[in-house]
Parts: sequence; C-alpha cells; structure tokens
Amino acid sequence: MRPQLPDTASRRSPTSAGGFRGIDLALLETVLVHLPVAVSVLDADLRFVLVNQRAADINGHTPAEHVGRLVADLLPGIPESIGAVVRRVLATGEPAIDVDIVGPTPARPGAPRWRGSYYPVYGAAAAAPTSVAVIFDEVDSPDAHVGVGELAADRATSLGVLDTLIDNAPVGIAVLDTELRYLRINPILAAWNEKPVAAHLGRRLREVLPNVADLLEGVLNEVATTGRTVRDMEMSYAGNTWLSSYFAVPGASGEIAALAILVTDVTARRRGEGRARRLQRFTAALAQALTVADVVEAVVATGVRAAGADVAGVALLDERGTRIDFLPSTATTGGPPSRWAGVDRDADHPIAEALRTGEAIFYPAVDALVSRYPHLTATRDQTGDRALAVIPLRGRGTATGALTFAFRREQPFDAEHRDVLTAVSGLAGQALARAQLYQREHETAVRLQRSLLPTRLPRIPGVDVAAAYVTGDAAEVGGDFYDVFPVGAGADTEWVAVIGDVAGRGVNAASVTGLARHTLRVTAALAPPAEALRALHERLTADPDVDRFVTVACARLRQRDGAATVDLASGGHPPALVRRADGHVDVISVRGVILGAFPEVRLGQSTVELRPGDTLVLYTDGVIEARGPEGLFGQERLVRLLEDLPGGDPTTVVGRIREEVAAYQRGPQADDLAVLALRLTGERP
Repeated sequence: MRPQLPDTASRRSPTSAGGFRGIDLALLETVLVHLPVAVSVLDADLRFVLVNQRAADINGHTPAEHVGRLVADLLPGIPESIGAVVRRVLATGEPAIDVDIVGPTPARPGAPRWRGSYYPVYGAAAAAPTSVAVIFDEVDSPDAHVGVGELAADRATSLGVLDTLIDNAPVGIAVLDTELRYLRINPILAAWNEKPVAAHLGRRLREVLPNVADLLEGVLNEVATTGRTVRDMEMSYAGNTWLSSYFAVPGASGEIAALAILVTDVTARRRGEGRARRLQRFTAALAQALTVADVVEAVVATGVRAAGADVAGVALLDERGTRIDFLPSTATTGGPPSRWAGVDRDADHPIAEALRTGEAIFYPAVDALVSRYPHLTATRDQTGDRALAVIPLRGRGTATGALTFAFRREQPFDAEHRDVLTAVSGLAGQALARAQLYQREHETAVRLQRSLLPTRLPRIPGVDVAAAYVTGDAAEVGGDFYDVFPVGAGADTEWVAVIGDVAGRGVNAASVTGLARHTLRVTAALAPPAEALRALHERLTADPDVDRFVTVACARLRQRDGAATVDLASGGHPPALVRRADGHVDVISVRGVILGAFPEVRLGQSTVELRPGDTLVLYTDGVIEARGPEGLFGQERLVRLLEDLPGGDPTTVVGRIREEVAAYQRGPQADDLAVLALRLTGERP
C-alpha cells in the first residue's frame, strides 16, 4: 500500500517554489513505503500528515486511517509527553534525538518501549517548521539505538519531508536517473562508498563504483526496463556485507522516471550469524566428544574456526599440578606446532600467568607480548603469529589449564570477539571436565569388567583358543562375559566354552555377570549344557535381588580320535557359527529362550561334529547389532566375513571380527562385544 499524503488541495503546486516536484512526490512515497523503520509526519496539532506501512503496522491501523487523525484519538495509550517533544522541535527548529516513550498501541499491547528521533520539516517558503517527521521503532533495552544520525546544527537550507527522510534515514539511500546518474544520495551511503556526496551527483554509477558496476548495472537496468522491484540482494564488497533493494520511481505520466536504492550495512549481523553458526558446530562437535582426546580434536578442528583463529591449543595441568603441557592432536591444520612447549606452572609465561590469575590475556599485537616476555622472541619468529589470546580453562570452578588461540594477523579483540573466545573456552572447559570424569569412570568400569573375565585362556591339547573383548564407550561396566574351563580329569577331560550377555550396564549388571559365570562353572561340570543353563535360570529367578535377564551359549567339547563332538545349548543367545576347514560356514541355531526373564524356560540342545581345521565361533550381540551406514552389521555380514578369511586360526578370526565391526559402525561403540573361537587342530591330546 502506498503511503497517504495530504489531499490534493493541501499539496504544493508542482511548480511552486520549495514544493514537491512530481518525481519528488513519487520518490517520497517510494522511500516511505520501503524504509525498514517506522516514519510518521505530525503537524502542530499532533495530527498525522504522513505514515509509512511500517508505522501503520506498529500502530494497528491502515495508513489511510491515520491521515488527519489526532495521535491521542488513534493511539490513546501513547503518553502525552510526545506532544511536548513535537512542540519543542517546532518552536526551536532543532531535532530531538533518541527520545524514549513507553505505551501500548492496538497492535503492540503491554508496555513496549519506543525510541524515536524528531526532525523539523519546513513548508514552502516557511521561516519556521510546519510539521515534524518522526523516525521510530521498538527497542528492547535502554542501550539500543534506532540508528538515526543527528542533523547539523548550522545547516542553512530548509529541509522538506523528502530531504529530511533521505538525509536522516538509518539506511543508505540513493536516487539515480534511468541513465544511472546519481540524482541524490544521503550522507550515510556516500560514506559507505568512501566518497563525498558531491562526488556522486551527476556522475554515472560506473564512474563512482567501478568494482561493482557490472553487477549493479544489470539489476538497475532490469528495474528501469520492467519496473520490477528487486528486494534484499546481498553483496560483499571491501570486507563488508550489504543488503540492497531497488525500486522504480514513477514520473508524472506513470513512466519510470528514476530509480531508488535502499542499502543496509549487515556486516555486523552477518559476522554475528557466522560466529553463531560456528559456535553451534563447535557445540555439536563437543557433544560427540567422550574422551579428553576427542575434546582436543574438537577444539583444534572446529573450535579454532569458531574463535576466528588460525591455531588453537589445549594445555592442561599435569597430575602433580606443577606443569602445563599441550595435549597432542592428530589434526593436520589448526593444531599447535611442536615448538609450543609446555611450561612450569610458576614460569614467567602467558599461559602460566593466565592459569595463576584465572584471567584471560589478550595480545592484539604479538610485539607487545615479546616486550612483556622477551624470551618468546624466537617463538614469535618461528610461528609467524601476530596476535595471541590465552583463556583459562575452567571445568568445575577452578582453572585446570588454558586454551590458546594464535592469529596470523593482528586482532583488535573487541568486546564481541572476546566474548566469543570466552564462550569457546567455557564450552571446552565443561567438555573437558565431562571427558575427564567419563575417562575415570570408564577406566574403573574396564578394570571391573576385566575382573569378571578369565585372566588367561587355558591351553587345550588339540584345540587352539582365542577370545576378544571390546568395551563400549559407556562409562558403566557392561554385562558381556566368556569363559573356558575343563570338566573331568586325565584322558576323559572335556572342555566347556561359555559366552553370555547380561542385560543392562552398571554394578547390578556386573554382579549378575559374576553370578552367571561362577554358577555355570558349577552346573556345567555336573550336567549337559541345556541342564546347566536351566540350573542358572532357576538360580536367577529364585534370587529376589536379581532383576536382570541373561542370554548364554554353552558348548561342551569332547575329543575322540582327532575329531570332536560339541554339545551346544542356547538361552536366547545369537546362533553359533562353525567355519569349516574348506571355508564354508554353518549357522547352528538352537532353540532356547533368555534366562531369568520368565518363570519357565524351554531349552534345546544340538550336537555338532568338528573335524580338523573346523572353528567354532561364539559371540555376543554387540557384534551383529553394531550399527553402520547400511543398518545393523548383522549375521549375514559376519558369515561372509568368516567365509572370506584365508583360514580359521582363532586369533585371526577374533581379530578380524573386532576390526570389521569397528570399521563398520558409525560413531562411538555403543555396546560391549565378546568373541570366542575354538579350532580343532587334529592333534591328539
């Protein structure tokens, strides 16, 4: 909608001195419509003369509903103090800059704060201002600024509405004729172009801005030809980012008489948005970091970009608290060079100083650093750094290290940049504290888990045995276990191989793991595998303190005349696999349900014959349920892996399974996995 002007009777004649020419009137309407801030013109009685669409939207009335209406009638919630401001501007001819009022409008209930600048508008041949142009918008803090510049106090010429708006708008405004010659330009845009206003007027755009003329001429010629508006075209030039809109200004007969350009400097906004995106990526990287090494990689690879730096390093106090050492990184770029040596905590060094004082240190120019620390001259010369920031790392209140950022160019380190560097350091410090806690808990869990496994596998005459156990990335102990033990003695010795998985993690899972393993050592020595599992089930269900279920595979091996017979039972465990000497793989499925979950269980038992070179493979679901790009690793993939192996050596089998699962899965390993392999050699016991 076009802004409402006074009716034709009150408009100046197009030929009258000081009045609007036809193009000026059209230009005024164009500027009013498209300015990104609210504009109102009030007469001496506080009646609306002009409003643009932004002001109309804020006030909750259409532009037509404003014209001729009193402010008090249309906006009863606005305080009467606005009248005093308008009367003062009319009486003195001086603008009132950044005046705050608080009050609701129909479209903005509550108590919004409005900040406006009031400028005198002179009529034709008038010695005193006849109305006041108000440029205003809503602000959310006392320190905000609408962005309207002050008028020069000694300006000799009177200002019309158009000149008032163009000269004082918080955006760049230029008017060009259809030959792309500058007719008008406001001071803010002239300053952005780094040329005075006079150097623009009458000159073609290509003469003033040769570096961007090719792009702008194409857009402006299209607007001049079609009359189509081009909005919000973004362009980067000379290190800044500009958002521009291009409009056609109609002449008296409706033809396109001129072109208007509105330009907003969005450099700071885009830089802020870029920094926010980089901080978000850094935060996401830290969310995936479990270990201290993971955090260091995140800082070096992602945090360095969030900080706008060229090199980042993480230095932590050692366990004795006497030395600060840089942690190694595998990143090829962005990491600290080897010459960034660690330092003693009491050293005369910026890293040690930041740690001791707990205060960040910023050196916009590295020469100042060398003046303070002359012994770092060689380091400066070797690295080529030109600015340095050192920020203490805090995990749980106290500084435990420092984050260093080096820059190849000198840095002003303004308040916003310092805030970003501090935010990066704070995020890194919290992530390091979590990682250190996780590593301590994880190491404890690993030690506990190992205590639940055999310290070493037995030597079995005529059988090669190997096992692998990989702990998941969770800090708590898992429930996977395996065991191999003899039954009987002498020539009648048989061997039992067990593998199982207790549901859940933590201390309770570990206690059930120990219970299952030791129970099976007793029950499997006295009964066949299926009966041994049944006895374990009864033990689990009879204990009121046990709330976990278990999947178990139990195999009992007897050797005769170079061959072997394996009795196999399963309590809901993944099928066993037998890799034959010729490479074929048999899948051995045995009926049976998980133990400890139901009052009664049905357990079957199968017998498998092994010949020399055959390998029995038992595993937990951490193998087949590892998740990768194609879903679960799965049993079929495991079978193909065994078939493709050149032989069935148990050490090779368990090693390749572990490697292939690790390579396949995406992200950290979620679950523990265990693999147990036994190959019949054919040698007589």
